[in-house]
Amino acid sequence: MNDKLRFVSLRCRFFSIGILASLLSTGVVRAQQRSGQSAHVAAGDKVAALRSGTLLVWESGRSDFLGWDAIHDSLATDFPGLRILFRLVEPQNLMDELAKAQAQGALPDAVFVDNWGQGGPLIAQQSVMEMMGHSRFSPSRGWWFLMRGGKNQAMAVAFLRWLEDNPHWKAPQFSTAGMTRGDREEITVAAARAVSSLAGGMESSVVLDPDAIRFAASNWGTYCGSIDEMANPALRFIGGNGRTAFAALTSEAKSSGGRVSCGGLMDSFLVLRKHSDRWKVLLLIPEVSLPQAVSFGENFDLLGFSPAKGMAPVAPILLSPKDGEQQTRFPKQDISWQQSATRPAAYVVEARFGQSGGADTSYGPSMIYFVDPANYGDVVRMPMPFGVGKQPHRWRVWAVGKDGQVALSEWRTVNFTN
Repeated sequence: MNDKLRFVSLRCRFFSIGILASLLSTGVVRAQQRSGQSAHVAAGDKVAALRSGTLLVWESGRSDFLGWDAIHDSLATDFPGLRILFRLVEPQNLMDELAKAQAQGALPDAVFVDNWGQGGPLIAQQSVMEMMGHSRFSPSRGWWFLMRGGKNQAMAVAFLRWLEDNPHWKAPQFSTAGMTRGDREEITVAAARAVSSLAGGMESSVVLDPDAIRFAASNWGTYCGSIDEMANPALRFIGGNGRTAFAALTSEAKSSGGRVSCGGLMDSFLVLRKHSDRWKVLLLIPEVSLPQAVSFGENFDLLGFSPAKGMAPVAPILLSPKDGEQQTRFPKQDISWQQSATRPAAYVVEARFGQSGGADTSYGPSMIYFVDPANYGDVVRMPMPFGVGKQPHRWRVWAVGKDGQVALSEWRTVNFTN
């Protein structure tokens, strides 16, 4: 047998993402609504179980697909008190070795696989929970599973939580010029309500801007089914001014109804604007990495929003492709639009993909792409930034003013034929 066995002595600071509903519902994350500061995920005294004992971790597949050395070094630096037993198992031996371990009462607590040839059988046994979020360690080209039959459940879920969330993460300091304390509180509440409503479907949310999209919040992750709960949304950062704001929240998510139950952290990015003197959610990207959320925030922050109200931007006029136009996937075609009035501070291209049918909820959540008007004249022509799958795509363009006012173009649909 080519399995490699090694021992490392580590200490960890974690708290549970939840292996079952009871564990997932006892998080201690809270949004710091009054201060508007980043709410970091606190460990509390749930780390007590991780200050001693042994955690057993298996990897099945190529060692360079996990990057265990980086995980080990970070754990060793942060937490030198917990003993972790790490084992690299050849893919063809995984299921046999798990059966042997189960017979001996020595199942691993967490397993990483880099090929669905191993992940599929694990799911078929209904003996695992898939980590819903993404490991912050590169390359992590695979899937993490928690073994329900492992002896150290509390330590296992804490380990997966730590993989997703860096206890040393610091929130960027984005400008909030012109944003009052009341604004920050209302933005935080509206954002948290929108994220929490993902468990029931976005169409039920009462905090959406009239121009915000609706989508079906289901089937995220790998065979996870629908989102059951988005608990304890925690504010990571906030920025903007008194008319437009952006924020990121981290929630404890769980899902079921699919082939496997899933749980873990989910980072979401939101853009809000004042509508009839109330803050409403204009954009919700439900699942992003935290670095990606920071990147979105940095792009908005670069606009240097002015507290003073200026002239409202004019909605861009979309030129090509025509609505419903049929296109081949390759080579990629251009999209273009025209701005007849003064160019805004920024353009934002919002794009979605989905199934034919026309209804908002037949498309998934949006992604956004920033375009600097200074690089173009009155007409902007650029390669399609969104994917080229055979399913239809919808897109529109925002014009964002220096003062935070936003004007939106119409939606257009592109259908790819091959």
